[in-house]
Amino acid sequence: QKLEKLRIESEGNFARAEKAEADVKELKAEVARKDTEVQNLNNKIKLLQMDLERTEKRVEEVKVKKAEGDKEESQIEVLTRKVQMLEHSLEEKEKGWREATDKARALEVHSEHHERKAKQIDSEKTDLEKKYEDLTAKYNAVKAELEATLKSLEDL
Repeated sequence: QKLEKLRIESEGNFARAEKAEADVKELKAEVARKDTEVQNLNNKIKLLQMDLERTEKRVEEVKVKKAEGDKEESQIEVLTRKVQMLEHSLEEKEKGWREATDKARALEVHSEHHERKAKQIDSEKTDLEKKYEDLTAKYNAVKAELEATLKSLEDL
């Protein structure tokens, strides 16, 4: 009866260990997906930063042209409209950049959380494997003792 209990307990431990391993694999895959997503967002951030720099340069160029520009009213109005459009574009790009940065930070935090969870599961798996080994050793010792007892009984 004790052996049956130990066998059932060891089977339960083995099943839990297998589930923990599957969970670790799933979490590692999710971390890899999140890393890819973070990389994609970082690339988008770089592109937005480059676009922002180009836009800022264009805004500066328009401002310089406006300062040096012709005194004609129509050209000044055209340049003013261009500056407003560029500033609006710049604001939109900055907003997109901030959103992308926030998403990247959130994904990084999420990724770190899953990495910690994966490490915890690895630790639990190691503990379960150790417990399984201990139980197996105890089982083998009890089995050997039982066999020795049975043999000594048969010898009587």
